[in-house]
Amino acid sequence: MNDLVKLNKDYVLLFNELKEKIRSTQFRAAIAVNQEVIGLYWEIGKKILEKQQQTQWGNKLIEVLSQDLLHT
Repeated sequence: MNDLVKLNKDYVLLFNELKEKIRSTQFRAAIAVNQEVIGLYWEIGKKILEKQQQTQWGNKLIEVLSQDLLHT
């Protein structure tokens, strides 16, 4: 086997290994981000529900709060 063919095979192996490593890392990162966002939304919903139960603010709270958060 000549050196050029071996180099090309080694290159393809390296390329495929690195490509798979990049994809798997991106996938794990996306999962971690999604878990954090879901946790955040759950916590926000819980806090809103608790506040609505403690006070008499009613459903208007969500509308006003969402508008205020958009303009922050």
